[in-house]
Amino acid sequence: MHNGLGFHDAVSAALGGGRQMIFNQCIGRIVNRRTARIAGFFLTLAASLVLATPSFAQAQPEKADNVTTKKKQRPVSTPGLGPSAASSTAAGPAPSQTSQNSQAVQAQNPLTPLWGVINENYTNFRMGPLKKTQNILVVEPVIPLKLTPDWNLVTRWNTPIIAMPQLAEPMGPFPGIGSEFGLSNMNPQFFFTPAHPGSFDFAVGPALWLPTATDDTLGIDKWGGGPVVVGLTTQGPLLAGFLAQNIWAGTTGTSVTGTRVNSLLVEPFVFYNFPGGWFLTYRPLITADWTVDEDHRWTVPVGGGFGRVFPVGNMVLDVHAQAFYNGLTEPAAGSTNVGEWTALLVVHFLSPASRVPSLF
Repeated sequence: MHNGLGFHDAVSAALGGGRQMIFNQCIGRIVNRRTARIAGFFLTLAASLVLATPSFAQAQPEKADNVTTKKKQRPVSTPGLGPSAASSTAAGPAPSQTSQNSQAVQAQNPLTPLWGVINENYTNFRMGPLKKTQNILVVEPVIPLKLTPDWNLVTRWNTPIIAMPQLAEPMGPFPGIGSEFGLSNMNPQFFFTPAHPGSFDFAVGPALWLPTATDDTLGIDKWGGGPVVVGLTTQGPLLAGFLAQNIWAGTTGTSVTGTRVNSLLVEPFVFYNFPGGWFLTYRPLITADWTVDEDHRWTVPVGGGFGRVFPVGNMVLDVHAQAFYNGLTEPAAGSTNVGEWTALLVVHFLSPASRVPSLF
């Protein structure tokens, strides 16, 4: 919406050296009515996309032997469920409990080669100079592909839709920075991962930064990218691991001036599963903005939450909520500023019965 060096200079004067607060993390928030309506629309769209994918009819209990025979005749790549899933039959739990544990691990494992749509809604409280609330919905279609009998490609297209509050009031000739709503920078991730992992699973690949922001306050209009890596392990009811990526875009300036991105994202995740599909989780977004001074570089959230995984027809639905306090470090002035408190709601649609494309 705004262009020119004169405008950036005016913003810097008004905010004490900082331009608009630009939030390019792939995270979502739903607080005000306008964003809630948009979130509802995309959640409905996500469910429709998953339901529309081609699927196989689920086998009835009395046909279990036939299903087993078919699987032996035609091996397929299966998600890395770790030793707990692999030994579930020998251990002898009830079939319903085994199914719930497998569904939970499939939904929680970012490398599971299954169709899905993840909807993440983050709400930032007390953000920016005016201590306003920011809302972002991130819609993440998960698109798997079987490359070879030994390797899969899992892609996640992070698409953030931001409702940005007012960031600065008018001051003299400076008109202020009003609220904005629109699309931020898309951040697709490509995970090359083994098709038959053991108790430890990993992936490496590229992450891209696309200049899709519809306004200067919603993103940095530059092309960029960087590496992304994932590692995780499954031990009984526990699934734990991390995702890490660093993004570079632009060559000079800082994220405060909206001209450069050099940011690290580290996402540790811990899920502890209980009977009935319930689980506890800790999945913060730890960030570092390398373009600002070291005293305002890191954001380390503290918190956690809970959720449940349950079947809905041929789909699996993962719903969980978390809350985080971000005040352990000084707030960042640029792209990684998320306010003092963050609330997260995740609705993840997973389609285990859908056919995954294969190149072999």
